[in-house]
Amino acid sequence: MPATPPDLSVLRDMPASLMVLDRDLRFVMASDMYLQTVGATLPGLIGRHIFEAFPEVEDRRKPLEDSMRRALDGESNAIERLAYAIPDPADSTRMIEAWWRCRHNPLHSADGSIGHLVQITENVTELVRAEALKDAIAHELQHRVSNLFSLVEIIARRTASNSETVDEFQDRFTHRLQSMARTHAYLIGANWNRMSIRELVARQLEQGLGDMAQQVDIAGPEIVLGAGEAQALSMAVHELTTNSLKHGALKDAAGRLAVGWSAIGKHGFRFTWDETVQTAPVPTGRTGFGSMILDMIVPSQLGGSAVRDVAAGGLRYAITVEERTPPG
Repeated sequence: MPATPPDLSVLRDMPASLMVLDRDLRFVMASDMYLQTVGATLPGLIGRHIFEAFPEVEDRRKPLEDSMRRALDGESNAIERLAYAIPDPADSTRMIEAWWRCRHNPLHSADGSIGHLVQITENVTELVRAEALKDAIAHELQHRVSNLFSLVEIIARRTASNSETVDEFQDRFTHRLQSMARTHAYLIGANWNRMSIRELVARQLEQGLGDMAQQVDIAGPEIVLGAGEAQALSMAVHELTTNSLKHGALKDAAGRLAVGWSAIGKHGFRFTWDETVQTAPVPTGRTGFGSMILDMIVPSQLGGSAVRDVAAGGLRYAITVEERTPPG
């Protein structure tokens, strides 16, 4: 084993998450910040192989080892994004998923040979999650803009079919657009600190749809949502409303929609959306971003589960959130 470089112990106090490996990829030194980051102790790491201390699947180990070997060959290099699970610092029996940015540099001995490498590590899990959320929001925004144009077209067609004169059409159509605009402005404004389910649903359906709201029954107790919960449920209601206008109960005057919610346990709730139509909807077999919103994104954001069924009588959708922390 190559000789330990002089003054290696000074690395303990470095204000960075770094560690030193020898040519066999065994721990020689680590900073206190690194030990805190990975939830380990220096005596527990010294002499251990990196993949013995932190095992992972081959697909994740390989790029890390390749980068380290390149450093031992004299090439400084970095990995910008690496998914690698580590033991939970609070519970070593549980693994937690994390994303890392790693930089590997050769560490030369006094004779110029490379006997060690230095890894500088940064946990970028929150950054990766933020980027993923930003991409999802961008996709959702594009999806909503597309739906908005579709809604305007649907409302124009339906308003025209029920209007006898151009003036009547213009008056009713303008009223509906203004109502939609007010609801949209409210939902993206500064009103997300707390909002009741009733208010959220009413603004989307009773105010947003004008006289179409006569086809809608809304019932449920007073349940107040926090900011994130209101945003998530609003996504579901928006998607369900758009689908109903295009294909379901709100497509024509014969359809009916029942929206309800009830309390579960101490703070939980169940939200239901039941449509009744004369002509049974025909499942397309396609699953798009709207389905992902209803089946995966919204339930995940709320910490609950969802069931969606296109039955003979119309769409049935329900979200169940058994445990939650209500807003203060």
